[in-house]
Amino acid sequence: MRTTEQTRGTVPAVGVVVLVVGLVLMAVLSWQVAGSLSGSVTFVGTGPDGADQHAPKSLVLSGMPLLTLVIAAVLLASHRLRRFTADAVKVSPWRDDRTHRKAVDLALGVLVPVLLGLHLVVLRAADGRAGAGVGYLAAAVAFVVIGVGNFWPKQVPVVPAVLAARLDATTRQGLQDGLEAQRRNLRPAGVVMVLLGLVALACSWLVPMVSLGVSFSAVLAVAGIVSATAWRSAVSRH
Repeated sequence: MRTTEQTRGTVPAVGVVVLVVGLVLMAVLSWQVAGSLSGSVTFVGTGPDGADQHAPKSLVLSGMPLLTLVIAAVLLASHRLRRFTADAVKVSPWRDDRTHRKAVDLALGVLVPVLLGLHLVVLRAADGRAGAGVGYLAAAVAFVVIGVGNFWPKQVPVVPAVLAARLDATTRQGLQDGLEAQRRNLRPAGVVMVLLGLVALACSWLVPMVSLGVSFSAVLAVAGIVSATAWRSAVSRH
């Protein structure tokens, strides 16, 4: 039987806080806009060839919050599903609880702000101000880039205990050496990500498309650093 301490260790507390705050903000935004919308909302010029599109008011107000809830429910249930699957097929879980919790924290921390930004874009478009909403989306993405750049390098990559126990000594040592190389490169990669995120945030409302481009460039730059480190580690082992 799992203890209270063990159960608490599997709860992605940071992700849950981000989720609750995001849903509350979505609800507040929907409430503010609800009074100005008719039963059928018209999105001017958003269809094929510039045609107008129509959607029920209830869908416009609740669609993105409901999508956020569904995604969050899947992520929060994934821990139990992972353990259930491992027990059903008689294999060890492919992640330990700590690694899984941090992955869910990060996923919610990234997805919820972006979905909040998308919700604001939809509400602005429904209210006839589509152009203003893109700036908020760009700012939300920039905040995510800054947050991930600050948070990610502090998460020391380790070989999960369950996986380490199943590897031979040579493979385990090679994997640990590769993760150590990743650990050294995560700090400068995080700095790059934060700096680009700040640039993206600064121009999010003035030139939102440029801001989104800078944010995605930050993600690509860090992915390139991590991939290059992994490739060098693999080459050195051979």
